[in-house]
Amino acid sequence: MTGPHELVISEGLSLMYDQAVGQGKTRAMAKGLLLCSGSVLCAGESAGLGLPVWKTPSRTVFPSLASLKPVGTTILEMEFRMDRVVVWHAGRKTMPDWVGYAMERLVDAYMKKPFLQHRLLRLRDRVFAPFAVHSTMEAGDCRGHCLVTCEVIPRGLSVSVDASRLQGPGQLIVLNEVDGESFNRLRGRDRIWMGPHMPAWQAATFDAMLESPSLGVGISLEHGEHEDPSGFSLFSGREVARGLNWAGLAVTGRGPVLSYRVRFHSLFSPVFENGHPESMRRAGKAAL
Repeated sequence: MTGPHELVISEGLSLMYDQAVGQGKTRAMAKGLLLCSGSVLCAGESAGLGLPVWKTPSRTVFPSLASLKPVGTTILEMEFRMDRVVVWHAGRKTMPDWVGYAMERLVDAYMKKPFLQHRLLRLRDRVFAPFAVHSTMEAGDCRGHCLVTCEVIPRGLSVSVDASRLQGPGQLIVLNEVDGESFNRLRGRDRIWMGPHMPAWQAATFDAMLESPSLGVGISLEHGEHEDPSGFSLFSGREVARGLNWAGLAVTGRGPVLSYRVRFHSLFSPVFENGHPESMRRAGKAAL
């Protein structure tokens, strides 16, 4: 079974696996679960929720879907082949492999400079456009299989990831992304970023919440029930530009096996469950 398949979180809020949905180069890779709020599918160019990637010393490897298995109505087991890589082109000409490696190094440097990221994105667009530089997601060497189990829990989703069968050195990164046009507010421990002021990627904590003021939905992460929170690293970000439309929270652990929870929040509830300020409330709506 390859979908579509739906997990219901609450009235008006659900998660869907649908291999056919996507924009840009991410259409050629598997996706995680896509958030549906009412009649709005919050996909954009995002990777969805609970999607593993494998960052090796030379390339970042993305997944294709090997199998999908519903277990009742609340659990979805997804097995991914880690076998997709980004390939760069200039017009109709494929650029050599070293360009991909160089781009990886540039992205590593770019992630360390949040205050420069939006200016660098604009510069990228100006440089790429005249030469029709673009990237595609294409099949590469398979690095093994990764199993992701998603289970509906009260007000959220429990995600377990087992990447122990992946081959060679690398770091497991699990993406949790929605479309960046709808989710245009990021709330941190002591700061709020809006729209173009949201960094493309920066270090974050479990206090971070992505918010869609238009949909009235917020998304946050927390460590799994039996996990040590000190073993996690989190990142938050948003990119809406030429060929880009995503916002997300990424999580990594110390090893190839981890579990965490995605929490969904109503921005209209009197008080957020995780202690965000009551000053953000909008009365008259119930929590998710």
